[in-house]
Amino acid sequence: MLSKVVDNLIGKFYSDTKESVGGEKIKVNNVISKAAFVYEKVRTAIDYNEDHLMRKNAVLRILKRKMLVEKRILENAIIDKYNSDELATQLVHELILGKYLPNNAVPVSMIGKVDSILERYALLTAKITEVQGKIDSELFNFLLELQAVEVEALFDATEKEKAMVRAMFSVINPFVFLQEGGDEREKEMQLFVGIHRILYKWDDSMINYLLFSLYYPNWKKADDDLIIELATNIHKIKREIAYQTNHPVRRRMLRVLSKKAILFLIIQDILVENPDNAKEIFSHSEQLQAEVKKACEKRYKGVRVKLSRGVLRSIVYVFFTKMILALAIEFPTDIYLNGIINYVTAGVNILFPPVLMFIVAIMIRMPRKENTEQIVKSIMSIAVGDYTDKKYILNAKKSGGKFMKFVFNIIYAATFVFSIMILFWFLHKVGFNVFSSFIFVLFLTLVSFFSIRIRRPVKELLTIDMRESLVGSVVDFFALPFVSMGRVLSEKFSKLNFIAFFMDFIIEAPFKLLIEIVEGLFAFLKEKKDDVMAE
Repeated sequence: MLSKVVDNLIGKFYSDTKESVGGEKIKVNNVISKAAFVYEKVRTAIDYNEDHLMRKNAVLRILKRKMLVEKRILENAIIDKYNSDELATQLVHELILGKYLPNNAVPVSMIGKVDSILERYALLTAKITEVQGKIDSELFNFLLELQAVEVEALFDATEKEKAMVRAMFSVINPFVFLQEGGDEREKEMQLFVGIHRILYKWDDSMINYLLFSLYYPNWKKADDDLIIELATNIHKIKREIAYQTNHPVRRRMLRVLSKKAILFLIIQDILVENPDNAKEIFSHSEQLQAEVKKACEKRYKGVRVKLSRGVLRSIVYVFFTKMILALAIEFPTDIYLNGIINYVTAGVNILFPPVLMFIVAIMIRMPRKENTEQIVKSIMSIAVGDYTDKKYILNAKKSGGKFMKFVFNIIYAATFVFSIMILFWFLHKVGFNVFSSFIFVLFLTLVSFFSIRIRRPVKELLTIDMRESLVGSVVDFFALPFVSMGRVLSEKFSKLNFIAFFMDFIIEAPFKLLIEIVEGLFAFLKEKKDDVMAE
C-alpha cells in the first residue's frame, strides 16, 4: 500500500500548472545575443558558483550595475526612472541577451511582474531612509539580494520543488531533535531551511529570502502599513534572519540531511521520468526497485560529467582570479632577487594546479553497489510508510572538554607548521626562492580546497559512509590543514576578486551600453527595411 507521504507527493508533483505564456514575446537580435553571451561566459568563469545560481547572480549583478553605476554615475534620464518599466525592461532584456532566459519565449507581461517587485523594494528602501535617516551599504546589499532572489523565482516558479521539500520534511522530522529544552518550532525551522540547502543547494541569499517570506507571508502584496512596519524594524528583522541562517545547529543539521537528500532526488528523478504511471511504480516493489537502480545509474553517470566540468571550472577560476596576479608579482620578484626569471619554478607553479586537480579527479571513487542497495531499501520503505531511522540529537556545541579541544588544536596547528616547513625546505633544495615557494604553497592550499569541492557531487550520492583506510586517514591528517587554509584564502580572495571588480565596474557598464546602442541601430535598420519593402 502506498504511503500517505508518497501519495501526497505524487498528487502535488503533477499538479504544477504553468501559467499561460500567451501574448507577445520578447525577442532580441541573435547577433547581439551571441556577443553578450560570450561576455557572460567569461564573467561567470571568474566566479566559482554552482550552475543553478548563475541566473540569480546575474540578476543581482545587473541590479547592482544599474543602481550603483549607471544610476549614480551615468545619471541618464531613463535609468533615473527607478520605478518605471525601463529598469524592469532592461533587466529582462539583458537576461535574454545573456541566454539566461530563452529568446522569443518570455511574454512581455513578465516585465510588469518584474517591475512590481522592483517598485516594492524601492518603496521599502525609500521608507527605511525616511524612518531611519539613512540606509547603510550592508543593508542596501541585503535588500538587493532579496529582490534578486524574488525576481529570479518568477522565471522558475514551480510547485515540484515545494512538494519534494514537504515530503522530505515529513519523513525526516520525526527522527531529528534539538538537545533537551530545545524549541520544537525552531528545530522545524532549521530542518526546513536545511532541506532547501541540501536538496536544492540554496545559498545564503536564497535562504534569507525564504526566511523573510516566512516571517512576512504578505510581503508580495505589501500595503503601506506593512512597508512602515518593515522599515521601522528592518535591522531587527535582518539580525533574526542572520541568526536563523547561521544557527548554532546548522552544520549538524546539514550533516544529518546530507545522506538523506539522495533518496528524495532519486524519487524526484523517477517522478520526472514516469509522469503517466508513477503511482503504479511506487505501488509495486519490483517495478520500484528497477526504477531506483536505473535512476541511480543515471545519477552516477551525470556526476562523472560534473567532475570533468568541475575540474575545468576550478582551473579557470584559480588561473584568472589568483594565478595571473601571483605570477605578475613573481616575475618581477625573480628579476629583483636573481637578475633573471626562473622559468622552471614559474612553469611548475603554472602547471601544478591543473595537474593536481586532474590527479584528484581520476582518483575519486564512485559509489559502490552497497550504496545503491541502501538507496533501494530506504526508498521502498518510504513508499510503503515504514521508514525508520536512528534519533539525531542536535547539540549546539561540540562535545568534549575545553582542555582536550585546546590540545587537539595545538596538534592540528603544529602539524600544519611542520608540513609547511618540510615543504619549504624541499622547494628550496630544488631551486625555488622564498617567493616562488610561497606561490607554490598558496596554490597547494587553494587546489586542496577546490579538490574537496569538486568531490562534493560524488559525496552527495552517498547514503552510507565510505570505508576509510589507514593510509587515507594519515593523508587526511596532514592534508586537512591545507584544505582549511585554502578555504580561508578562497573566501578572503573572493572579496578581493580584482578581475571581477574590474569587469563589473569598468568594462560591463560601457559594454552593455554599447550593446544597447548597436541593438537599437539594428532595430532602426530593420524598421527602415520593412518600410522600404512595404512601399
